Amino acid sequence: MRYDRLLSGFLLILFVVFPLHIAHSEKMPGLKIMKGEGSVDIEADHLVYEKDTQTYHADGEVEVKRDGLFLKSDHARLNLATKDVTAWGNVILREGEDVVECERLEVNLQTRKGKVHKARLFLKEQNFHITAREAEKLGESRYRVREGSLTTCDAERPPWKFTAQELDITLTGQGRARNPVFYLENVPVFYFPYGVFPMKLDRQTGFLIPELGYSNTYGFEFKEDFFWAISKNMDATFQLERTGDHGFKEGIEFRYAFTNESKGKASFFFTDDQVYNKNRYAFFIQQEQKLPYNFYLKGDINHVSDRIYPQDFDEDFPENLKIDARSLPYLRSVLFGGKNWDRFSFIADGTVFQDLETESNDRTVQKLPQVSFFAHPQSLLTTPLFYDLTSSYANFYREKGAEAHRLDLFPRVFYPVRLFNVLKFESGVGVRETAYDTYNDSTPGRKGLNSREIFEANVQMSAEFFRVYDAAEFQKLAGLFKVAKWMHTVEPFVNYSYNPRVNQDDFLTFDELDRIPFTNLITYGITQRLIGRPAKEGVTSGPFEYAKLRILQSYSLGDPFEKDSGGGGRYFSNIGSELWLHFKPYLTGRLAVELNPYEGNFDRFDALVHARDKRNDSVQVQYRFTKDNIQQINFLSRVKTIDPLYLYGGISYNLLEGTRVENLYGGEYQAQCWSVGLLVEDKNGSPDGTMKKELRFHVYFTLLGIGTVGHKPALMRSQQIREENL
Repeated sequence: MRYDRLLSGFLLILFVVFPLHIAHSEKMPGLKIMKGEGSVDIEADHLVYEKDTQTYHADGEVEVKRDGLFLKSDHARLNLATKDVTAWGNVILREGEDVVECERLEVNLQTRKGKVHKARLFLKEQNFHITAREAEKLGESRYRVREGSLTTCDAERPPWKFTAQELDITLTGQGRARNPVFYLENVPVFYFPYGVFPMKLDRQTGFLIPELGYSNTYGFEFKEDFFWAISKNMDATFQLERTGDHGFKEGIEFRYAFTNESKGKASFFFTDDQVYNKNRYAFFIQQEQKLPYNFYLKGDINHVSDRIYPQDFDEDFPENLKIDARSLPYLRSVLFGGKNWDRFSFIADGTVFQDLETESNDRTVQKLPQVSFFAHPQSLLTTPLFYDLTSSYANFYREKGAEAHRLDLFPRVFYPVRLFNVLKFESGVGVRETAYDTYNDSTPGRKGLNSREIFEANVQMSAEFFRVYDAAEFQKLAGLFKVAKWMHTVEPFVNYSYNPRVNQDDFLTFDELDRIPFTNLITYGITQRLIGRPAKEGVTSGPFEYAKLRILQSYSLGDPFEKDSGGGGRYFSNIGSELWLHFKPYLTGRLAVELNPYEGNFDRFDALVHARDKRNDSVQVQYRFTKDNIQQINFLSRVKTIDPLYLYGGISYNLLEGTRVENLYGGEYQAQCWSVGLLVEDKNGSPDGTMKKELRFHVYFTLLGIGTVGHKPALMRSQQIREENL
């Protein structure tokens, strides 16, 4: 429970109302008292000053104002000698959007000690509603609240609340509660004889709310986290989790953020697994670091102890890997850094792959390291020509098998020109020089130094046509997204590329750079964009690309893309298409397909669509298909039934193997200040038997502004993250 912002804001408003010394003045009925840090304006139906006691008596529609603070009551007394202020009768105190209502207020302006009686407080930012029979300031930053309650519900009869017989609070330290009780409606549910909680306004060290779960395969699950606020820019979370029959799992997550360009997160997990009778572990590190002289360093390190770790503990993975963690073919880790200049870039990186489809990683090729230097397109001396350069050195390493050093240089000269102020024309030539030093290779003729030279040339012509539409022509669409103008662009292009035939059989294949095919190719296509200009442009707003469609195909003038059994060939490539949709927040999506023109079917179809309506119903569909390799569909929907009740359903299905990966179904009741959900993960066993069939139950309960017990499954959280990023 986070009482810190609530009570500190409450008591600061109550007791730091008039922080000034007041001098004698007899101006009335509208009175302004000047001196010290500011002025106090007092108005009332009747305002009387007693000179002997130095007291102002204000009665009837009393209003006191000072520096954004407003006090209203039926009666008030201000003693200039003692600096005591007393207000009673329908007392209302406002500061900004925060409001205190009480029957009586007593405060000393000099000591800033005082009391309020039968008070009700509303703090707008946290939506906190507080009641107290009496609240008292005891000293510097120390307060006591008697017979108080707290809730974030707006209703007169809140669905839930916390009460405490007495709260002793130190704003720079801790709060101590006597006899705190949690109520549902007016029914007490949980009672604690004593409670301790942090009261600082920033992050606090302490235990987080525990999480509970159940698996029909592995049994009861429990998780408890301890948060350590190391400093303003560093913190850590320590985790202890009982993962059913697997036993206990420990974890730690360390985070730091010195600047926007220097931040990172590292997570480590370990378990003495009782199911497999062995130690299992994982670590995930994300790093961004700005270095001296404008160098930078970034990293994304991922490693697990065994290939079935993602299936058992997918919740440990970073958010960007969670949704596909249980079906990943490999884990990729990369550490890279460098520096960018206006016309040049330098990058050094190391890439390591962990194969999750084999028991051993000995034959997996790693790129350790690779160093690259780039010269961006720039003028060649004083001529109308331009040049660029791509160069790299890579060391390909593995425990078993052939390895190599590779040096690649690719300078290019090109000539861009605009014809008739409509067509864009660019021609270029380049020579690629690639040298290899191969070792640990048993193949005759490959060991030692070898080199390869390839000439490359290309010519491209393109154009851009556009038309601007008034928003009135698409009134509903423009009104939905607050767009004043639409612009539709059409950008056709045609490109010719040529690489001569070069024998490369004597070289190992590590990546696509090692096999550059003979190319005599014409590529043609078209790109279309839909761009909207907002009705009101601000500092950060401007034209936005709502949709983009790109279609292209190639025709080979040399070797066919694929030879057929009759001795002929297929000279037309697949028709490739890419579509992006960014109609936030209602529709987003991406689509990448390759249509085989000879067979009339798709060789690749990769799509993700997320749609949401004004009722907050949503559907997310992800379909991945690659011929003879991947066929999988992920589906998740949320449907609003009666106003506060949402029903969820989801499925992850492997179409290639004809097996269900996982089902998800359940519901969530969302009230104004609380929500409760029950979700079931029905996980199927893996075809190779390494993963058992499992039914997991997730119950989570959220109190607005307080916290959540339990958590949603990874598939649901991926949809939530997508919606938050819209």
